[in-house]
Order: sequence, then structure tokens, then C-alpha cells
Amino acid sequence: MSIDEVCEYFGTLSAACYALGIKRQNITKWKRKGYIPYLQQHRISVLTDGKLLPDEHDPRFGKLKTNDSEKK
Repeated sequence: MSIDEVCEYFGTLSAACYALGIKRQNITKWKRKGYIPYLQQHRISVLTDGKLLPDEHDPRFGKLKTNDSEKK
């Protein structure tokens, strides 16, 4: 899910912050990072009764590379 989807669902950025019980600074941090933290995405999914679904994978781990040759 994206920050824009969250704001659109709740109507405004302020309404999203209020509904999620967070400060605007949290969303500013999410924007700076480029994603919503994975656990927050799951929390938002529960609060929206599944209308907003979390990303399939945690974006932090998408940058990790595995080396298959080390496994052999």
C-alpha cells in the first residue's frame, strides 16, 4: 500500500493521522523512506477491514541480495 492510498481512503492526511493515532511526522518519515513500515501496513489493513492490503514483501528486505554460490 502507498501513503497516497492511505490518505485517499481516509480522505485527508490529517484524517488518516487521526484514525491511525499517529502524528504527521510519522507520515513525513514514511514519505522520506519511500514506504510505509511493514508492521504499520498490517495495522492499517486491520483498521480498514482489509480494504487496504499490505505489500506482498517488506520493502526493507527487497534490497538484500543472496549469493547462491555461497550455499553450495
